[in-house]
Amino acid sequence: MLELNLKDIMMSDISIDNINSRYNPSDDYVNLVKMYEEKHDQGEGMFNGRSLLKFVDLIKLYLKNNNCKSVLDYGCGKAVLYTDKFSEITDEIDCPLPEYWELDECELFDPGYEKHSKLPIHRKDAVICTDVLEHIAEEDLGWVVEEIFSYAKKIVFLNVACFKALKILPDGRNAHISVFSPDDWLQMLADKSRKFKHLKIYLFADTMEEQDTKTFLTEGYRIDQYPRVVKLKKEEEQ
Repeated sequence: MLELNLKDIMMSDISIDNINSRYNPSDDYVNLVKMYEEKHDQGEGMFNGRSLLKFVDLIKLYLKNNNCKSVLDYGCGKAVLYTDKFSEITDEIDCPLPEYWELDECELFDPGYEKHSKLPIHRKDAVICTDVLEHIAEEDLGWVVEEIFSYAKKIVFLNVACFKALKILPDGRNAHISVFSPDDWLQMLADKSRKFKHLKIYLFADTMEEQDTKTFLTEGYRIDQYPRVVKLKKEEEQ
């Protein structure tokens, strides 16, 4: 376990001014949501939530260790892993995620998918957000992150990609419209966490070698007791 001082992390290139908000999002946010609504309509396999699969066992461990019995998946897509259709995309688990994680309550939210587009009302023990933040415009990141944190009672689990996607949006932009280094993400998240000192925030940042587009490196970090940032070793479970 390596404990990092935020002073040793470069100043973030991410703007976190909250000029925009849930009730006053940027035009870009509104347009992106509409675009993803259209993408969802193109087929059942589109944004089915499969990217969460590589973390299900780790999340199960964090939920258990922090006594979490309720979960919100923020940006869940079609969330197939949470349903009886889970076996259509994996044989790595033998039941839907709410049962696999031994939850009492589970809520799903994704503004780009009508079935799950209703904004949650109640807080949950844990909030999960994977493969989402890099798809949000920089001008909206601040309020989105604060919204995610505000829904959590105990822990937040985040996964972001720190590289350009292979897919291009209909407007010509890369699908990962907010690409930053792990240090930049850490700085922004740690800054936002000052208002939520009761939370443990887990960030798993995916990076890619420039010459190898098939090999990913995932580094894990925990932010708690601001301004402490802890880099997690692979074998660590806390």
